[in-house]
Amino acid sequence: MSFPIEPGAGEVDERGLFLVQAPDIRARVLPLFGFDPRRSDDRPVGHGTTFRIDPWSRCLTAFHVLEDLFEVDEAGTGAALRPGLRLAALEVEGTGFGLIGLRADAWRPLAGSYAFCGVEAPPFQTPRLRNLTELVVLRIRPATQSSEGTPYWPLDLRRWRPVRGERVLALGFPNLDEEGREERPISQYLYGSFGEITDVEPADGARGRPWPVIRVAAEWPGGMSGGPVFNETGNLIGVVSSGIAGGTGTATFFSGWNMADRILGSIDPNNPGRFLCHGVFDDAGELVHATQDAEQARRFAETRGLTDHAVVSVDPHREGWMRVNGR
Repeated sequence: MSFPIEPGAGEVDERGLFLVQAPDIRARVLPLFGFDPRRSDDRPVGHGTTFRIDPWSRCLTAFHVLEDLFEVDEAGTGAALRPGLRLAALEVEGTGFGLIGLRADAWRPLAGSYAFCGVEAPPFQTPRLRNLTELVVLRIRPATQSSEGTPYWPLDLRRWRPVRGERVLALGFPNLDEEGREERPISQYLYGSFGEITDVEPADGARGRPWPVIRVAAEWPGGMSGGPVFNETGNLIGVVSSGIAGGTGTATFFSGWNMADRILGSIDPNNPGRFLCHGVFDDAGELVHATQDAEQARRFAETRGLTDHAVVSVDPHREGWMRVNGR
């Protein structure tokens, strides 16, 4: 394997960015916008990037991309979208040139979210959320359903170890829809950026930002935050976290601690491209049903008089399965 895309000669601009128009890549990376449904004439506000991580419509982004859109919920223990706000991804299928009209279903609403976050409640102050992992899972269903599910990239949660001097590739939407007049068409150009790792910062629970970080000699403008980061073997190993003026980008990488395993619990952490599902077996020990829904697996077994079920690791695009010990 290698990087999912390489720029052609002369395609890299003065910022070190190159335009990505490949439909198979654009189907996996989406720009995120926020808006107030009570003010339909207002322009949606661009927030950052998200990308698809499984065939069941789950996506991943950086927590700080959405941090200002959430507040402590009424129970005081978790996060909820602020009143009057909605979050949506813009899904534009295929490749268009010039101005193109958006389909009615191009705006894909947020169908769910999941993250580990803390709640800080200083005396005499409003409780606020604390970013603990820089990762948040979103569920964004595609406009067009496929029998193979949504396109996605396999994640390497444990195997990769960053090395100084190694090249990585980030994808995202720099300066998402920031420039121009209020009445201009919405702009959402996907770019790629290569850079070399200059520093590796391990996870440290004593830091205000405890997640593991790689620093990269690359300019990753705002809007790219939340985008995918790939290593030289083409595996997706992290998420764009920030860019610093002067040409330093940062990303949180999955293998630096176990929090990615916990947040992305349905992804097999040892085998990129495979997922942990609830499997049901026939009397011959053959897998006859696999699903991410434990209750659905139970009902399937019960209606067919089957009693052998266990957690299995499967690749939706390949035959074969593995029982997962201890699950």
